[in-house]
Amino acid sequence: MTLLKNIYFWLILLAAGLITLSFTLNSVPALYFFVGLAVIVLVLFFIRYLEVGIYLIALLYPFNYFNFTNWGINVPYVDLLAMILFLAWGLKTLYLYFEKGQKISLKMLPAWPLALLFIASAFISLINVDREQFLASLKYVFRPIIFFYLMYVVLPYNIIDNLAKFYKTLKAMFILGIGVALMGVWSLIFPPIEGVRQAVPIAILGIYPLGTNHNLLAEVFVALIPLILILFWQEKDVFIKNIYLLGALLMVGINLLTLSRAGWLTLGLEILIFLAFSLEYWAKIKGAVQSYAFYILLVVLIPIVYLMYNLSTSFIALSSNLNRLKLMEIAWDLFKQHPFIGSGAGVFYNVVSNIKWYTIEYGSALESHGIIFKLLAEMGSFGIITFSLLVGYIIYKLYKHYKASVNTSLEFITSGCLIAVIGAIFFQIFGTNYYIANLWFPIGMALTTLKFKADGKLLPKNKYGEKI
Repeated sequence: MTLLKNIYFWLILLAAGLITLSFTLNSVPALYFFVGLAVIVLVLFFIRYLEVGIYLIALLYPFNYFNFTNWGINVPYVDLLAMILFLAWGLKTLYLYFEKGQKISLKMLPAWPLALLFIASAFISLINVDREQFLASLKYVFRPIIFFYLMYVVLPYNIIDNLAKFYKTLKAMFILGIGVALMGVWSLIFPPIEGVRQAVPIAILGIYPLGTNHNLLAEVFVALIPLILILFWQEKDVFIKNIYLLGALLMVGINLLTLSRAGWLTLGLEILIFLAFSLEYWAKIKGAVQSYAFYILLVVLIPIVYLMYNLSTSFIALSSNLNRLKLMEIAWDLFKQHPFIGSGAGVFYNVVSNIKWYTIEYGSALESHGIIFKLLAEMGSFGIITFSLLVGYIIYKLYKHYKASVNTSLEFITSGCLIAVIGAIFFQIFGTNYYIANLWFPIGMALTTLKFKADGKLLPKNKYGEKI
């Protein structure tokens, strides 16, 4: 029994089995063998070090165009990583249940009743899907809708169980943020296209891991900036503290230089929420406004505002606005056809691609710009109500936890997470990434803080020397 519980025994046994299989079946390509072996090694490694998988996801979560493409499969590497980590977590959970008597309960699934209700609305919407589209829509319910909840909400919620892991995950996200910001800096120095100079994603070795749209940069920053500021607020070392602050300011600057209207609005909302949470600091804020630094900041913002005005009044922006209005009209028409349960999960893109006048005028089909119109078209009133209940409950729980942690060492942690979640959700009113890690991994990260209590029962003195 001791031998059977040794992870290296199983690693050697499985490797030997795969080697034997590769020699026995000559039709099995060598690549299959090495991929299978790599998956097994990763699963066994993650069973021992689950948190490492979360750190890797934190480094890769917005790179949805960095894909594994082979054998008819096209999937982002971050999703593959999440699936392997989920398998390892599931196996470890079962082992602890049978060997150690650790309980398995629905508490491991945050907000599960409302998540289940939203998923149910997606299944119910399939009633109105055409037979030819049914299997594709059914697949859409499992991936990405069920997938995002399991991989990017359940996984971080269960694996990040103390402040040390939480801070390390934030540090991984800080590294990600600096890398993405440097993308924006590079695009400003060496613009990939002629026209209005703005921060946009760039290619790395011929691959655009973040995509090509400037909004994809802003989408990352509106979630990262409040989370990175948690590191700044909690850090005691002055030098490292300044590094976090400079990094956050760099992200703010590149977010502004993306000239993303959604990014500007979301950042403005986050600043207003922070000020609302910091009423006791109004005297300091008033002093800052009266300082020279405030007027210097205004001077720096003037050219950015000018660039934003030029972009907003350009032909490209006007054409984009008209395109969005047409997509809203299509979504509204679909909603009127099936106002209660919608036209079916995942059908919007397919419907747009089959509208000849749209493809003639605007080219290839686009996804609905905004979660509200996406839900109205595909899941109707039931879908938008259940989704609103889900995200509303998450915001309510985070706000309640923030109020309970005011004037404690957790205050800035809970406020930063709440602002990041509100910002990420607000951005999707204008965005198109509703069911992927860009939105849900920061939410999963924030939900982990619900387990952190200021009374010290779960949190011993952390590595920063704070007594929780």
